[in-house]
Amino acid sequence: MKARRVLTLLAALAGLAAPNAARAQSEDLLGAYKKEFAFLEADKGALTERLEAVRRDSRREIGQAEGTVAGLQRRILEARAEADRLELLEQELAREQGGASDDAEVLGDTIERAHSALVEAGMTLPAIPDDVAGKVALIVPIAEAAAARIKSAGSLRREPGTFFLQDGTQVEGTVLHIGEVAALGASDAGAGALAPAGGGRLALWPRESARTARALIEGERPETLALVLYDNVERAMEPPVEKTARDIVESGGVIAWVIVALGALAALLVLFRLLILGWVALGMRRRFLGRIERLVREDRANEAAALCARRRGAGPRVLGTLLRHLDRDRETVEDLVAEAVLAETPRVERFGAALGVFAAVAPLLGLLGTVTGMISTFDIITEHGTGDPKLLSGGISEALVTTELGLMVAIPALLLGTLLSGQANGLLGRLERMALRILNIVHTREPAGADLGAGDARLPRAPEESCSKTPSLSSEATSIAAAS
Repeated sequence: MKARRVLTLLAALAGLAAPNAARAQSEDLLGAYKKEFAFLEADKGALTERLEAVRRDSRREIGQAEGTVAGLQRRILEARAEADRLELLEQELAREQGGASDDAEVLGDTIERAHSALVEAGMTLPAIPDDVAGKVALIVPIAEAAAARIKSAGSLRREPGTFFLQDGTQVEGTVLHIGEVAALGASDAGAGALAPAGGGRLALWPRESARTARALIEGERPETLALVLYDNVERAMEPPVEKTARDIVESGGVIAWVIVALGALAALLVLFRLLILGWVALGMRRRFLGRIERLVREDRANEAAALCARRRGAGPRVLGTLLRHLDRDRETVEDLVAEAVLAETPRVERFGAALGVFAAVAPLLGLLGTVTGMISTFDIITEHGTGDPKLLSGGISEALVTTELGLMVAIPALLLGTLLSGQANGLLGRLERMALRILNIVHTREPAGADLGAGDARLPRAPEESCSKTPSLSSEATSIAAAS
């Protein structure tokens, strides 16, 4: 095919080379071109058909390959799911195997503990074998022995036995066992409730219960039962000891005694403050104040001053200072009265601050005792462990008792101190009102018959100059009293 194309081209070139035969050659060349075009068209169609066939084959093969890949992927997913299921099954089997081993170990331990407990309780059982099958075979005998033990523990048993009296003498008599939680004994030497004395032995309880014991042993039914309940006859029970106040304080250690001493001192201070405030109030009775007021209204200030001089107390001293200086101007008299009130303030407030300090220090000492008690407890735990609770009771008792004593001292001291401080402030205010009233009477000559104890609400209206000075006296006395 290629050779023919070459010849055709050569012929065309030859035709072009001959100028004389141009027309004939052009026609031949055109015909050759047409033939070549037709041939190329036919070749193109064949190639197109082959291309379509190749494409159809490729699409078919691709579809088949995709189906194969999808199937393989599906098989892979199924294989993975199966592998996961098998892995979970393996883990579950491993857990079940471990649980079975643990159950077997727990079962063996339970059988051994039950065997030991029943043997200690007096039941007869065969020895425990080493293999698991032998231990499992003991379940039935152990269950039967336990049932018999439960039946025995839930019944009343009256049998001869021995027990100890309170003086330690061992006597023989009749023992009535109430299950495994209580017992009563009766003999010619004594009777009553029995308690474990250690080692499986029983001893007479100190509390009186002879009538109950003899009635039950003889088959009677007493109105009340005096029993001692226990859970193990192998461990001795100690009778309760009545603690005195001294025992409680001693259990708190040295800090507890310090708190008690602080409380006693606080009680003395409260007593002293009561006496001081009572003495101050005694000098400001209505009868005495009314007599002073009457003398002042009658222009007998000298007699009133002499009466104040014969009396003792804060009220007579302040009024005496006022009455001795009535010849001076009001401002000077007010200053003298304020000075007298301020002089009485420390006496009235005596021991008040100390009582407040004691009320604040007492709980702090209790907290200190708590800390030292817990430190002592932890030291005992470090040295001896936690096996014996009695070893730990000392530190715990110190921690709790000191806190209790600290609060017992602080709460009353705080309450009484606050009440007494309020009473002292009231007395100082009353003392100041009393002096101002006498001063106003002198300057205004209020008519007789007014009530001296009515307070500021019934004071007469003083001159403008006097009223301007009065607040300075009250504010100065109040501020200095608060500072002291």
